[in-house]
Amino acid sequence: MPRTCVPDSKPHSLDGLRQTLQSLAFSDVLGAWDALDEKGHNLEAARWLCQNDRYYLLVRACGRVDCWHHWIYARCREVEAAPDGYLDLWAREHYKSSVVTFAGILQEILRDPEITVGIFSHTKPIAKAFLAQLKREMETNHHLQALFPDILWTNPQAEASSWSLDGGLIVKRSSNPKECTVEAHGLVDGQPTSRHFKLMVYDDVVTMESVSTPEQIHKCTAAWSMSDNLGTAGGRRQMCGTRYHYGDTYSSILATGSVKARIYPATHDGTVEGRPVLFSEAEWRRRVKTQLEETIATQMLQNPLAGSQRWFDPNDLQVYEWRPETLMVYITIDPARSKKKDSARTAMAVIGVGFDGNKFLLDGYDHRMDLLERWTHLRGLWQKWRVAPGVVGVKVGYEKYGAQADMDYFLERRRVENVSGLEIEELEWPSDGPGSKDDRVSRLVPDIRSHAFWLPYEPADEDPDFTESQQRMIASGYDYRIAKPIIQRDENGQLYNLSERFRMQVAYYPFTGLKDLIDAVSRIYDMDVRPPEFIDSTVLEPEYT
Repeated sequence: MPRTCVPDSKPHSLDGLRQTLQSLAFSDVLGAWDALDEKGHNLEAARWLCQNDRYYLLVRACGRVDCWHHWIYARCREVEAAPDGYLDLWAREHYKSSVVTFAGILQEILRDPEITVGIFSHTKPIAKAFLAQLKREMETNHHLQALFPDILWTNPQAEASSWSLDGGLIVKRSSNPKECTVEAHGLVDGQPTSRHFKLMVYDDVVTMESVSTPEQIHKCTAAWSMSDNLGTAGGRRQMCGTRYHYGDTYSSILATGSVKARIYPATHDGTVEGRPVLFSEAEWRRRVKTQLEETIATQMLQNPLAGSQRWFDPNDLQVYEWRPETLMVYITIDPARSKKKDSARTAMAVIGVGFDGNKFLLDGYDHRMDLLERWTHLRGLWQKWRVAPGVVGVKVGYEKYGAQADMDYFLERRRVENVSGLEIEELEWPSDGPGSKDDRVSRLVPDIRSHAFWLPYEPADEDPDFTESQQRMIASGYDYRIAKPIIQRDENGQLYNLSERFRMQVAYYPFTGLKDLIDAVSRIYDMDVRPPEFIDSTVLEPEYT
């Protein structure tokens, strides 16, 4: 490649050169660089290469010789060709942050010093670590400072108007927006106000802490959703990370369809037996032997479903638009003893059983309650469903262990309020001992795997209120059978969706922190569950002779 291609050629020739560089084989790239920048002596060409060849910037300009690998080269070319609108999920230690966040942001600044970039991670310290790497590079890389004297400071600590991890970094620029050139922020512990970035870069949104409980997952997902307002109209978004669980925030992000997944596991075929793409065979075998199966599945293979430690596949849960005409209803309760912040929740599940044995989640609660609230909600569910059309009977089961004080209070309230007919069965599992929660929940496996457990249909925001099937049911006079989202209000007045909580606990089990709702649902197997008895009303008509 002759020197005349850079930078004196016409724009269309430079575009062609850029495309040629991106299509080069890994074995040819070093020779092409030498020809273009004359082994570093042509500073003008080197500047152009930094702006247009991310791998050149990373390896040659920043001295990242650890990135000299054909697999990293291929990923760099792919990301450089299409940086926006993707969620890059790569195996741990496979250089996603080096390629996407470090080299990507640095190149954006060198192309356009007027850009404003927000780095967002699960917490601010994580984001500041990425910013610190950029800060050190722009402070100490004298070669880059010589190539870009119009953008980078020689002594930024003294010259820049802002040059700190907390306040952000500002390079030489002609405009003066309130946002720094690049800032670091946390999603769950420090989202800024009155900031709008032209480029949003998300890295390590999901961490081990963010998937410790379904609540943490929801908190992280909600924070990610809220951060969208920190961009600009028509702004750009880039995202990379590593999976931690099937139901993590990345799963929710992909479900929105707002980004495309670019997934690269540690092996060529995404299996434990596959050929490692970056590690040596010996190192890969060591990790497989040392790490837990779920760690390999999520962190290395980017496939949480690959771990056999996982009990359930939430895709096995079915969705009903309308319930059967006739049901036997069971209300099962797993009580907690406190409303303290760190206490467990009281879970109440209303489950309808059809003629075929299929089980339908109809109603319930899952939040912290005091004793009076436990009674009020239990009584309310029983009164509601005992008169519901098509319900032939309601049985109530209450966990026995530690529940004696509750039962004494309930019996007293039943007498004072004259609530006749409410019988509460004390549940014990197994019959000869307390048993473990895992033992109880394991009884759900056959029903869920055989697609015999159903959750109510919930229309998306853009969908009509009722499906065609539901509209036909309403027209036939069966509107009471239509599925409705189970939305309740917790002890803090916040709304929650019971079905989504159950689905999350199913997806997470046995690695979830809170297991109250799934445990309450499993209590149905402690009761004498029978399908509804069907009585043909015609046989009750008097015979005429």
